[in-house]
Amino acid sequence: MPSSARALRADRPAGNRPASRLAPDYRDVVDFTAELLRESKHRLGLKAPPGAVGDFDPGIRAAVAALWPEWQAASAEAMLCLPEVLAVPGQLELAKQYTEASLTTELLAAPLWHQAYTKPRGYPGDYVVMDHIYRGTPAGDTRFGQMAHVLAVQIGQFVVQRKTFVGRAIRGTLLQADTGAVPRIVSLGCGPAQEIVEVLEAGALRGRPARFVLIDQDADALRLAGQRISAARLAHEDAQNTEVELRHQTVLRLLREDNPAQLLGEPDLIYSAGLFDYFGDRTCRALTQRLYAALRPGGLLLIGNMKAATDMIWPLELIADWSLHYRSAERVLDWAEGLPGAQISLATESTGYDYLLGLRKT
Repeated sequence: MPSSARALRADRPAGNRPASRLAPDYRDVVDFTAELLRESKHRLGLKAPPGAVGDFDPGIRAAVAALWPEWQAASAEAMLCLPEVLAVPGQLELAKQYTEASLTTELLAAPLWHQAYTKPRGYPGDYVVMDHIYRGTPAGDTRFGQMAHVLAVQIGQFVVQRKTFVGRAIRGTLLQADTGAVPRIVSLGCGPAQEIVEVLEAGALRGRPARFVLIDQDADALRLAGQRISAARLAHEDAQNTEVELRHQTVLRLLREDNPAQLLGEPDLIYSAGLFDYFGDRTCRALTQRLYAALRPGGLLLIGNMKAATDMIWPLELIADWSLHYRSAERVLDWAEGLPGAQISLATESTGYDYLLGLRKT
């Protein structure tokens, strides 16, 4: 931790506040980071950014670049403190309360932080959050708000790289399809389906037919995905043979289904990049088995899940109140135990924050 963080402890008044019962090293990390944000706010000011909508004030990216090394150091230090926090009953809740009061309140001027923390759609990683990260464009009513938004986009680059990984799997499925076949690709928890839009825009279909089935519990997410895919189809002649089916369904429907292959139509590819993070192991195992059973022979099931013991836990869980299941490789691989004829692979996207479990049905 930077030495200036420890210096804050000497200035902290004693007392019986709940924060005084929190692990001192963790408080130092939070206090130091909050001070960094206040300094950035003082330098940038609260005025609206100049220029057209979608243009960055040149100072915004420079401010993020200056803050980023200190932010990474604080994240690493926070993770070193977490074992001590988790070892004492009640400490995690105290840590979250202190972090939210000190840091989150500073960051809520940024639309991305605000959307994830306030959860207007009922959960933190909704399609609005994903879309902010995918686009990476300016958002926020003040220069500091824009800076905090760009900071969140930079933290969330694992989402972008996960999308890129899935996009390669889609392209591979399209290339491997037999001549005359119509590959069937299912996205579970599709969100804005940016990976499909990019596949269409890149000309990966080359005029061949394909069918995409998009499943999500959020009707607005499906509506946005459908609109963007339709626009991509119209703009690119070689994508006009693409069919898209939008299904407003929950995961519970799949768990209750006696014949998942009939429900999903024996896909060539089923993928779920960010849904399993929200479920317990029992649900993940049951869902993996049902999705695998639905694949056609030769088909691929691709499942993403956040890795355990990374510094991403700090900004998500403790700052944004974005609770996920972070898992070891062994726990992720356990979902595939006993699947008949499964060729199993486990990879990470380029940031190293996500596992991607691949199950090829032979």
